[in-house]
Amino acid sequence: MIYVLGSINYDISLELERMPKKGETLLADGCGTGLGGKGANQAVAIARLARKYDDGRRSVKMIGRVGNDAMGAELMQKLDDYGVDTEFVRKVNRSTGLAMVSVSGKDNRIVVYSGANLGFTKSDVDEALEHATSADTLLCQLEVPLYIVGYALRKARAIGMTTILNPAPAKELPDDFYYNVDIIVPNELETQELTGINPRDESSQLAAMEKLLEKGVRYAALTLGANGAAISDGEKVTGHIPARKVSVVDTTGAGDTFVGALALTYPHVGMYSFKEACLFATKAASLTVSRHGAAASIPTFEEVCELYNNEIK
Repeated sequence: MIYVLGSINYDISLELERMPKKGETLLADGCGTGLGGKGANQAVAIARLARKYDDGRRSVKMIGRVGNDAMGAELMQKLDDYGVDTEFVRKVNRSTGLAMVSVSGKDNRIVVYSGANLGFTKSDVDEALEHATSADTLLCQLEVPLYIVGYALRKARAIGMTTILNPAPAKELPDDFYYNVDIIVPNELETQELTGINPRDESSQLAAMEKLLEKGVRYAALTLGANGAAISDGEKVTGHIPARKVSVVDTTGAGDTFVGALALTYPHVGMYSFKEACLFATKAASLTVSRHGAAASIPTFEEVCELYNNEIK
């Protein structure tokens, strides 16, 4: 089982010819609404990709909060429709999290109101992980209170679970976070925030990964957008995975797809090494950027394999 502790947002996405200047009002070319939030997007990625393996059983449990409002009810239903177990998603007397996403060409800009996502307590974590075992995984991001993420990682490590951290949005982390993380998956901006190194080329990427490993994590996967990913397990695998060239429509959910795909395929599917799991995740993300939306753009396992059958073993 994979447990995802994270945010659940109601996304409002606007398609723009260009981004507005200060004080300027623009008319949008299109508008869409739907499920979002890094936690929810990553849980959906796992659920959609896992359907090949779960035989109708739900492979991912979401630990989250929504408001006791119409948006919250809609998002709960969407999570359920996607195949995410919502047993540990709580409705609270606070507005559901909201994200305004502006998309212009390959550029996207996001403003988030956290709302119910800020209402987590340690008891939420305790209840959700009560029956977790060392065969399970905990996946976290940073759109919920930092002390809750730290508490969850420590508890998961004590159980013996595999722990994965997507340190987004970028922020400085306490040292003890790293010792409780097996796999860290930052993008370029987050890598620079955590290490002080801009991963602009192979040498700087290697230096950044070495610094993360020195801090205590076991594996690092730096997502580099159109440049693919740089990966290291500290021993056998250190290198670069190129991105597949595709026509980019919307980059909003690409990082979340990569993280969710990695969480599923390493170690759970069982046939993938860390490098192969990162390759699979890169291919899945390349499908996501060819579509509009966040959760709605995430591919299924069959879609990934249909396009890249000769590349994914």
